Amino acid sequence: MSLSPVTNPVSGTEQIFAGFQPIEFIFKREDLAVTGVVSGAGGAKINHAGDLTSYLSVGDIVYLYSEGTNYTYDGSGTITAIVAGEITIDTAYIESATGGYINYLKNYYVEMKLVDETFDTADLLGFSLESDGDAAGNISIDVSIINDLNTGRGEITTEQLSDGLQEFEVKYREVHLNSSNSFTLIDNKLLIVVYATEQPETEAILNNFDLPNLYLGYPSAIAIAHSGGSVGDDIEVTYNELDINNIVIGSGSLGVLDSGLNGFLIWEWLAAASVSSAAKFIEFDIALEAGFDFIAFGFDHPDFLVQ
Repeated sequence: MSLSPVTNPVSGTEQIFAGFQPIEFIFKREDLAVTGVVSGAGGAKINHAGDLTSYLSVGDIVYLYSEGTNYTYDGSGTITAIVAGEITIDTAYIESATGGYINYLKNYYVEMKLVDETFDTADLLGFSLESDGDAAGNISIDVSIINDLNTGRGEITTEQLSDGLQEFEVKYREVHLNSSNSFTLIDNKLLIVVYATEQPETEAILNNFDLPNLYLGYPSAIAIAHSGGSVGDDIEVTYNELDINNIVIGSGSLGVLDSGLNGFLIWEWLAAASVSSAAKFIEFDIALEAGFDFIAFGFDHPDFLVQ
């Protein structure tokens, strides 16, 4: 049976994850399908396809899961007899069962590598993440260790905080006695791991605004967590100036960044010269807009043609 994730933290979209929390890929290992469980000499006899006599022998341990009418076999047992298509284990026979699986592969584990999202042979960590899970085949691998490659340093300037994020994909394979499969890439599953004190909400201003003071002429910053934009689109932080009665008396922009950037984006606040002396409050907003398309109908005009 092939192995695939049963839980993918990305859920098919780009997402931002706070560096302090686990980010787990969960797999369910099922080595070989069971056709039935019947009574055997001294225990339960497992019927299956194929011949495992060249791989297993008396004394080896296998895990069995198979459901009967009133009883479910769910545990490991020692092999007492084995022939082609049949394995008898020392687990007590209770009743006949059909379906299910056995886990029998020796020295089994899942190996995962964290790789560059555009060049999947580039190993970002320099080592693999491995887990053998439990006997039933439940395997979890936490990839949040990649957050150790981040740094908390940054400058107050309008830019992407590139030092505080990692963009990557994962690939995995099964490894067991005398065999290892090729890696399977979980493609187009971009993960971004950033330092944060809580799980950030994307497309939201991260500053904990209530009524903080902004000192004109002194640097401060507006930060957002952003993912999933298209290269060429714009993301902008704008602001309104409000008087003592919360009436808008002016507006401005802190600048535009390419929305194809991901992670923490930061806008510098240095608006002393442009803020009215009557302004008592400032309110901020973010906007995501499509960039100008110079082949659109509105620009398809003789005045714009180049001879």
